[in-house]
Amino acid sequence: MDSFLGEHGEVLIYGVIGLTVVMLISFICENKWKDMTPDYKRMVSKNSESFRKQNKDKYPIIEVDEIIYAEYQTENFNCRDFIKAKDYLGRDISDDVRIYGKIDTFRRGIYQLRCVVMSENQLASTKYINVIVE
Repeated sequence: MDSFLGEHGEVLIYGVIGLTVVMLISFICENKWKDMTPDYKRMVSKNSESFRKQNKDKYPIIEVDEIIYAEYQTENFNCRDFIKAKDYLGRDISDDVRIYGKIDTFRRGIYQLRCVVMSENQLASTKYINVIVE
């Protein structure tokens, strides 16, 4: 034991001193950690009130590919199957999307559609898509 303490005693003393300093700093800064933590790490979830207030004025999102291919002479083609929309909280508002333009699947060509969705806070998003009938 004496030889162990003789060889490693200094290391043990510095370890105990270091551990004491860390515990002392933790005790002193116990309530200060929240102030030092960045804001994005303090946000609990997307359902928190601060997230709603911060993102209240954000526009809805239309999720759709810019080019959609439709098969020639397809009677049951519905472009709404490819279009999804979400509001600033992530709720699905795909049913509120208005589609302007017509597609004739019995004529080959490129058809442009304009998709517009308006969120409950009266902000609108527009996305243009091309439907290729081949």
